[in-house]
Amino acid sequence: MDDLEAERNFYVSLGFTVSYQGPEFPDFIALAHGSIEFGIERKQHFASELPDRVLIWQFGIADIEMAKQRLASAGVSFREEWVTPREDWKYRVLHAQTPNGYHLMLEGAGE
Repeated sequence: MDDLEAERNFYVSLGFTVSYQGPEFPDFIALAHGSIEFGIERKQHFASELPDRVLIWQFGIADIEMAKQRLASAGVSFREEWVTPREDWKYRVLHAQTPNGYHLMLEGAGE
């Protein structure tokens, strides 16, 4: 990751909180939301043209409409997709891109 602060601000705008940021690890930030916690780290040899070939963030969410509102209010562009693995199983996925180019997927519950 190249722009650690932009990535942090992106997730904070979506409702995450910073659970760790300190001088002990200046290139690392941990973020939390409910029971989810993950870390992001600046890497010296980050290839900004290939980030979504390395990592796709996929989160299961309970309320897809709330997620759409949160993305829109944060100014994040997104695309909505209906996924139908079987005739009796369908759900929606919101696709967005983080400031460092990672693919973010927010997967709603089955409808």
